[in-house]
Amino acid sequence: MMLKLILFPLLVWIAYAVWFRRRQERILFPPDRRPMVLADAGLPDFQNVWVPAGDGLSLEGWCRPADGFTKPTVLILNGRNRHPGACGPLARLLADAGFGVLLAGLRGQGGNPGTAGQAGWIDDSRAWADYLVQQGISGGRLVVYGRDTGAFLAAGLAAERAVARLVLEAPFTSMAELLDRRWPLLPLRSLLRHRFEIAPALAQVQAPILILHAGGDREVPVTLGTRLDRHCAQPPQSFRPAGIAAADLLSRGGDEALLSFLESAMPGPRGPTLDHEKPGRGRALMIRD
Repeated sequence: MMLKLILFPLLVWIAYAVWFRRRQERILFPPDRRPMVLADAGLPDFQNVWVPAGDGLSLEGWCRPADGFTKPTVLILNGRNRHPGACGPLARLLADAGFGVLLAGLRGQGGNPGTAGQAGWIDDSRAWADYLVQQGISGGRLVVYGRDTGAFLAAGLAAERAVARLVLEAPFTSMAELLDRRWPLLPLRSLLRHRFEIAPALAQVQAPILILHAGGDREVPVTLGTRLDRHCAQPPQSFRPAGIAAADLLSRGGDEALLSFLESAMPGPRGPTLDHEKPGRGRALMIRD
């Protein structure tokens, strides 16, 4: 009897772990096949654009050029479980302020083909950054903005390439630490294929960093974001209002903090010149003062 009392919970635990291991993509990144409709997101002046991913997928995103050649373009990388249209208010805020905006569509989101996940999304983020390089936008004319898992992607790009600014909204240390509260009995660090460990990339980022995080965020606790400050190559700026829900972050002061940070990224009076970013990372338009 005692052996049965021990074996039964153990077998249940093993079955639970195997189920999570096999189904984690659908559990962590439920596919959202709703099409991307500009009018529904309040972005009728944006255009649909497509890029080829490294594995041949065609990804759709939304783009609006900057007003003139004086303001940078913001590449927005969305988080998990969010339709790209959820970033409509952010894109609207930036566009109305004159910044260029590219709202990147990732595989498994917004009607885009493919399966969501860390490796594929890294490739997708690079494809969108390369698209902007082809449009003459990189280096001092590029700001990368990432939310949630998109913060991991944005930090990775900023570590690889020269950018003007990096903005992280609701970042977290790793997927394992984020999920510990939900699945405390699972050995997540062994089971996860999608780790989203952001610290190594942050240590390589040379651009100024702004971290936005609602103190009342129920999905990504702000404590997971504050732990990242010590991993940054230089102290980041931050806006973490206490008691504010994630949905209210921009409307409760986050918009002013963001625009003030981005205004400081304005390029000098001279235009960009073609230069190398880093060995093996292609070419980029860099601002020379």
